[in-house]
Amino acid sequence: MKGILKKMAVVAGCFAFSAAMMAQSKTLYLSSVEGTNVSQYDGQTRNVSMSRSVFNGWNTLCVPFSMTTEELNATFGAGCKLETLSAITKEGNVIDLYFTDVKSEGVKANTPYLLHYTGETKTVKMVANETTIEANDAPALLFIADNAFVQFNGAAKHIEANEQDAMYGIYVKDNAEAAFSLVTPETSGFYATRCFITVDGVKNPTFKAHHGAAPVTAINAVKAENASDNVYNVNGVRQNSLQKGVNITKGQKVIVK
Repeated sequence: MKGILKKMAVVAGCFAFSAAMMAQSKTLYLSSVEGTNVSQYDGQTRNVSMSRSVFNGWNTLCVPFSMTTEELNATFGAGCKLETLSAITKEGNVIDLYFTDVKSEGVKANTPYLLHYTGETKTVKMVANETTIEANDAPALLFIADNAFVQFNGAAKHIEANEQDAMYGIYVKDNAEAAFSLVTPETSGFYATRCFITVDGVKNPTFKAHHGAAPVTAINAVKAENASDNVYNVNGVRQNSLQKGVNITKGQKVIVK
């Protein structure tokens, strides 16, 4: 009797393991408009499918999963470009944005990117196989220059523009320069998987995008790790705790008097 029960337990265990593996191997369909709450899939390895509209020219991209360069080319064509913000400089209210080519690295989960697409405007299907899902509600990169705090943000869900929070995005239709402009409440805001810029310390900023060019002066940059409690000073140096003066934590400026 004990032997039979043991065999039944083994069979049941194998069945449960197989069911779990099948559940993870099933394709996960994500929304690129309203966004998908992927917290329940965090850490899972899944096949992912997402329909995403793209325009000829510069677009923005931030997704909760990784893609290889081959998968990127299969989706957007071999002529596509992938860049991420690597530095900024500031002079007056003009902020220069320096983007670096990272296509050879593929797409990293929850990282804001510029995507240059050379095909016709349409909806494409993004497919990533055996990729790890990473939940992060507010992916962002933070840069500091001359008391200007610039964040390159990814939208995990649809974000409405409002009059209180100035947000700058790319009007992607026929956008050859990656020009960031103030987004007004009258627009649709930012759909999920798109990116936008927020600024603190500069009124009415003007942005200039540079591709593949390094800034001529030194800048300070910090990756904003929103899921952690890391603290940085204005020079981008990590601190053990909040210090007197200006601190950067979770992508926000905190002043301690």
